[in-house]
Amino acid sequence: RPSLGISEMAGVISEFVLISPRGDTLVTKSYRGKYKTGRTAEVFLRRVQSEALTTKPIFREGDTTFCHIKLNNMYFVFTTRENCSPAVLLELLQRLSRVFKDYCGVLTEESIRKNFLLLYELLDEVFDHGYPQGMSTELLKAYVYNEPVSVDAGTGTVQNVIAKNILVPSILQDRKTMPSAQANKPINVGESTKTKENVVFVDLIEKVSMILDRTSSVIHSSINGQIVLKSYLSGSPEMRLGLNEDLVVRSLGIRGYGGGGAQGPCLPLEDANFHECVRWNEGDHDPSFTFFAPDGEFTLMGYRINTSYRAPILCIPFLEEQGADGLDFVVRVRGEFPPEKSASNIVLTFCVPAFAASVSLETAVALGASGAAGKADFDRTKRLVKWVLPVKFAGNAEYLLRAKLMLHPGHRAANIELKQFGCINMTFELPMHLCSNLSIRYLDFIYNSGTSQPHKWIRYLTQTASYVVRL
Repeated sequence: RPSLGISEMAGVISEFVLISPRGDTLVTKSYRGKYKTGRTAEVFLRRVQSEALTTKPIFREGDTTFCHIKLNNMYFVFTTRENCSPAVLLELLQRLSRVFKDYCGVLTEESIRKNFLLLYELLDEVFDHGYPQGMSTELLKAYVYNEPVSVDAGTGTVQNVIAKNILVPSILQDRKTMPSAQANKPINVGESTKTKENVVFVDLIEKVSMILDRTSSVIHSSINGQIVLKSYLSGSPEMRLGLNEDLVVRSLGIRGYGGGGAQGPCLPLEDANFHECVRWNEGDHDPSFTFFAPDGEFTLMGYRINTSYRAPILCIPFLEEQGADGLDFVVRVRGEFPPEKSASNIVLTFCVPAFAASVSLETAVALGASGAAGKADFDRTKRLVKWVLPVKFAGNAEYLLRAKLMLHPGHRAANIELKQFGCINMTFELPMHLCSNLSIRYLDFIYNSGTSQPHKWIRYLTQTASYVVRL
């Protein structure tokens, strides 16, 4: 059997437990477990509930170490009594969750319950008496015989995997766009290439970290990006992927044809790392590479950008006095991206200082938008304002939030400064737009061993890791 190559660093896993959002044990596998069946989940949940939001990903309870990650409100937990590397344990949990997702399609409580026999079969193959073995979705297919049961992520309904895979290719022929839910399907186990869907999904995902001042000038910015593939291809064909011609990767010596130095502007990446399936030579300066895509989901390339870039959404706060004891804290939000694109899942939060005796909120459309301006609520216990903006926030549109404050006696509106409000935090998603302007020029199949022409679906997505406006 192929080895993961980190067994000695990982040490021995005593037990694996998968816990539902309600605290039920969905999957448990004891390799060298100390506790009786069900005790591990009980000990873990007691610690998590007692520490609430301060729970560390790794902690000790007696002579047992607990390591966990939280995905879709479910806890993936390892226990061990050995001196293991914490980083390797967390990496193993991430890889195991990705294997589960590849075989179940989506990671939900319903999909776990419908495929629990398949998951136990995977756990038997992934670990040998607590030692990690192969965690490659492609290699595990040779040892897995249970067929996955597909569960729709939106409706929770069970679907027949083979029937769905036969019908989808005919639907794809004339489509130029594809719902993102189409990528949430399990891989094919034990099927012939004639019934296998011949398609690959490519996601370019960037998580932006940005600090702005009160005038929306950028103080700090960075991007952590990755190119994620989910492959349903027949025969694992060789592929070639090309990025921007002006791409420069300083750490690897990659310099594209169109940029850098005296030749003009360039797109610089501070660092980049590739999946083991990528074939790239040290002396090759071309911003393209070849690879054999294994089945399932994997990160083809990860990269980091530290250069300054334009803020996709501006947030401008200011104060307006309303008499001696009245004050309006106004926040204006504007989309700085093309008008044909729309941001979603936009949530803005800030705290109200203690000098405010009462707070009332109003939202309005400022410019270039139609309909409602979202919903704003004030949590009196936490003194937190939460503004959920409209589902579709178009580019160049502006929305406005006005927080009307009545001050406690002894406080005057003329003496209040903007910095007393602390900072504003924002989260959002921006589909089909990347702040770095990184793009895929081409994705070609060098050799296709399948029976049908492969289909390629590419999606761009910007998400927030940390987006803060300092006042």
